[in-house]
Amino acid sequence: MIKRILALLTLLMFSFILFSQEVEVKISKNRVRVDGKTYFVHIVQQGETLYSISKAYGVSQSDIAINNPDIYAGLKVGQALKIPAKVKETKTDEDYIYHIVKRKETLFGISRMYNVSMDEILRLNPEAQEGLKFSQTLRIPKKQISNIEQEPAVDSLEFILHEVQPREGLFAISRKYGVSPKEIEYYNHDLIKDGLKLGTTLRIPKPKTVPIPEAVEVMVEANEEDKMSPCNDYYSYDGNPFKVSLLLPFTQTGSQTQAIVDDADQKNFHEPAGQLSQISQVSFEFYEGFLLALDTLKRLGISVNLNVYDTKRSPQEVSKILNSADFAESELVVGPYLFDEIKPVAQFAAQNNIVFVSPIYSNKEGLADKQNIISVSQTLQNQLEIFVKNLKVDSSKNYVVIYDSTIWYSHNLKHFDSLLTQKFTSEGKTFTRYYHKTAAYKSVDVQKRLLKMLKRDTVNVVIVPSDDEPFVAEILGSLYAVKSYYNLNTEVYGPSRWRKLKNLPPDYLFALNTHVLSPFFVDYSQDAVKSFVEKYREQFRSEPTQFSFLGYDVAFYFISALKEFGTNLTPCLSTYRLRTLQANFNFNIVNEGYTLNLHQFVIRYAPDFTISCVCY
Repeated sequence: MIKRILALLTLLMFSFILFSQEVEVKISKNRVRVDGKTYFVHIVQQGETLYSISKAYGVSQSDIAINNPDIYAGLKVGQALKIPAKVKETKTDEDYIYHIVKRKETLFGISRMYNVSMDEILRLNPEAQEGLKFSQTLRIPKKQISNIEQEPAVDSLEFILHEVQPREGLFAISRKYGVSPKEIEYYNHDLIKDGLKLGTTLRIPKPKTVPIPEAVEVMVEANEEDKMSPCNDYYSYDGNPFKVSLLLPFTQTGSQTQAIVDDADQKNFHEPAGQLSQISQVSFEFYEGFLLALDTLKRLGISVNLNVYDTKRSPQEVSKILNSADFAESELVVGPYLFDEIKPVAQFAAQNNIVFVSPIYSNKEGLADKQNIISVSQTLQNQLEIFVKNLKVDSSKNYVVIYDSTIWYSHNLKHFDSLLTQKFTSEGKTFTRYYHKTAAYKSVDVQKRLLKMLKRDTVNVVIVPSDDEPFVAEILGSLYAVKSYYNLNTEVYGPSRWRKLKNLPPDYLFALNTHVLSPFFVDYSQDAVKSFVEKYREQFRSEPTQFSFLGYDVAFYFISALKEFGTNLTPCLSTYRLRTLQANFNFNIVNEGYTLNLHQFVIRYAPDFTISCVCY
């Protein structure tokens, strides 16, 4: 110990004698965190002394010497010193950790390790733009790191090395080894980011359990009938292209038509002269999303031959399409939108055992049975039925249902009321009915009637089974006035079209704690959604709409299902779960030949002006 002190004093004296000859010391930007303490990593340059270094960093020479015992033999050019960061520096360092790059490490691997985006790492470490270097120190934002301990370290996993063979795709490789394609992408991102290449050696993580397809929820127990199901035949995709046909009304024709401008909603409207009609615009947006999905599927090893047809909003044109040789070979048909065009396509698909997906139109009425239709969207009646099925009655709450008296005797409304009555009766609870007619009463009178039904000492659940804009706007306006004046606690429920009503102020939705029922919802905080938006902007120079997302989801889900089950996929959809951008499809056969998406999001507009979502 005495020898170390003498050596240190000698070194300090030598530094003091030569300080007048010292060069300017540049403070390093590289830092490292060791045992909870932060240090600058300083590389000694020609002419630098312990004194000049300590002066530049504002720390004592003894502190540097204590943390770098090897300097007792004297400083050497190129020597790496750990310089203790000053206290005021460590305050900002609490938000970061420092990673020293190891050999063969990539930016992608490091971002995965810390659950931080590559863009964020590059923003904090601009020098990394030119590529990572061995022993380089990177600053990683600690606040974005979550559940790192729960993720397996890449180096701790056992891998199988696989050499890519001719015409081999990710799905074929994933099936061979019982792991998901996403896992293979995760551990081989730099190798396959531009697509699989012949001869590439991939690292395949050894599965810990019997492989189950990542996106599919498999039934744990199966009865004898299930064992005979085509879903248990273990269809194997051979890599040949699937034949997919897309029918959309692209052509700008006619002065008046039916267009679907909301979720499962059809309205008559006049097209403004010289402008692209709504339904043509929707067709292009859906098609663009569809194309981006095909690009994703291609990178996953799924081949598709796509035939795109313009129905021209003409049943005669549809008839021509159905008689074409290429269309007869279709394995999956998506579209069209309009009822008069859907009827012949549905009939043709049923006769030729073709999977037929209706992406927007979802009304079964008017279509014959055994039409083999898979409906993606939901009608108002569908939404209300799903809502009642999943409603959990709380005995502490006050329930009020507001009906439009002008359509009270309609079959759909009567059916909804019957389902709701059964639900409340089974729960031993009752609800209050209020029948209202638009513009029949003064606002003050409507508010008085509502006040008699609402309670001040509990949560008032108000259900409005209507998407008629004048009716909904008038009712919510009166509810808003009563709720605000008397400071009542409310939960209001209504169908998806409420989000599109132009005469319904957003303030009403937030203030009333409104819950909107919808088969679709886009969470823009999700990485997959962010990536899609970025690609869409780059490819089409515009913002994606709900129909762009829908086009992507429909293509990705059903073509993936083709890969899993083959063309006899309809009976298998009830157990097939696949994460998509704005829909969590849950298909069930509700009538013979008619399969409906029963998944429902409940989108909440909270009084604090936040929007959140839950799903059934």
